[in-house]
Amino acid sequence: MFQIRLQTPADAIAVETLNDLGFGSNRHGRTVWRFRQGPVADGLALVAAGLEADTPLATLRFWPVTIGGIAPALLLGPLAVCPTRRGQGMGRALVGHGLSKARDLGWTLCLVSGDPRYYQPYGFSSADPHGITLPGPIEAGRFQVVELTPGALAALDGLADRTLQPWRWVRADSTSALSAA
Repeated sequence: MFQIRLQTPADAIAVETLNDLGFGSNRHGRTVWRFRQGPVADGLALVAAGLEADTPLATLRFWPVTIGGIAPALLLGPLAVCPTRRGQGMGRALVGHGLSKARDLGWTLCLVSGDPRYYQPYGFSSADPHGITLPGPIEAGRFQVVELTPGALAALDGLADRTLQPWRWVRADSTSALSAA
């Protein structure tokens, strides 16, 4: 049994350990890691923790990004589960809970770099047909998108540049466009 809760500062070492176990220390060299240097999206840093010890057994974070420097979106990941606890539903519970919470917080789009078979049940599909690109190398088919609000992808119509950018790259004069989107 486990509970899903927000990460706390006391979870920092456990979260890093889970990410090291899940992805290795070389994860910092991956293209998607550049987008995880700023702050985590408010209310979207989650852990699945044991009921008795309250120790993080799985972790998931969402990061604010933009598409073309204008359209706000989330980047899901990394999702990491303690190797001895895999297959018990923690990762799936975190993803489902996190996407629901993101929707409740008003986010309209979410992207992920991951196994399509894992994320397809949540509605993710290839970002390629929508022209959304991740700058840098990524395995074919792994960059995916899901609408958290129906019509969110159609809202990108007319947006010439659909390159994913870290939130921190957004210029101060474009923040009004983000809040209006």
